[in-house]
Amino acid sequence: MNRQVNHWLVTVVLAAMLSGCGYQFSGSGSYPAGVSRIFITILENRSGETGVESTFTNDLIYEFTRNRKESLASDRSSADGILTGTIVALSVENIARASVSTAVERRVTGTLNLQLASPDGKVLWSSGNIVERQAYAVVAGNKTATDQNKSDAIDIVSQKLAETAFNRMTDDF
Repeated sequence: MNRQVNHWLVTVVLAAMLSGCGYQFSGSGSYPAGVSRIFITILENRSGETGVESTFTNDLIYEFTRNRKESLASDRSSADGILTGTIVALSVENIARASVSTAVERRVTGTLNLQLASPDGKVLWSSGNIVERQAYAVVAGNKTATDQNKSDAIDIVSQKLAETAFNRMTDDF
């Protein structure tokens, strides 16, 4: 009987602690400044990688759709928040070498900066630089395979940036 009471007491105390400490899942808060409908513009691409603005924008739209489909506006006129942004950089660096001149692994680093503004242009939220990274293998003697690995890594960086951006925007801190 004492064990049941102790078990019940521990359960109640644990539930009270979790509910009282402000614990919540990331991205479960509201949008800044009471915004409820967001229109996402195509991101500006300042990186050296041609065409990544489409991938990054699509991943950002997907992340918002996945989490709050009803909050996306189909055009600017039906939105009370306009999300714009810039792909600040997309760089590649060697992170592992077989010799001084032979890389075996590289890392893609993507930097994204977003702003949420009201329809009249007042900035409601700004992300600052969001940075994500992904490593990929360099396939010796096979540039096509290495390029595909790089492309896959860029896709992963794009997805990570979109997820981080959504979570930052909806964290009620």
